[in-house]
Amino acid sequence: MAAVFIFAALGKIGDLQEFSDAVAAFRILPITSVNIFAIILPWVELLVGLSLLSGTQLKQSAFLSVLLNLMFIIAAGSAMARGLDIKCGCFTLSKSHASVGWNLIARDIVLILIAIQIFYGTAGRRVDNYREIVLADENKELVNV
Repeated sequence: MAAVFIFAALGKIGDLQEFSDAVAAFRILPITSVNIFAIILPWVELLVGLSLLSGTQLKQSAFLSVLLNLMFIIAAGSAMARGLDIKCGCFTLSKSHASVGWNLIARDIVLILIAIQIFYGTAGRRVDNYREIVLADENKELVNV
């Protein structure tokens, strides 16, 4: 999941104009705030991805990823309801941009389910247990982290 957010962020940061155009195509934000949103969102995605990758602030990152994916679902649903035939702008550097549709919403739902697992700790238990085992081997006693 971290790789998805990092890859998406780097694609958007690499071509802010194209991403800004993709955001404007959704016709949700006032035109005056499209560029600000297009500048800020990729950096938030990058921070979330790096945090998920490093395990730092894991719960907060998982929570933010749920919020981001909910926002993406709402934007895609709104575009579909209004009959807009637009590209999602998800991975701006990729040559084949995905169109807004049910497959995009399904992908975001899967990412939400993964983030919920991370948030509640079921996806991170193996890492915590591994840390405990390593500490037990180094100190010759079990230390709870």
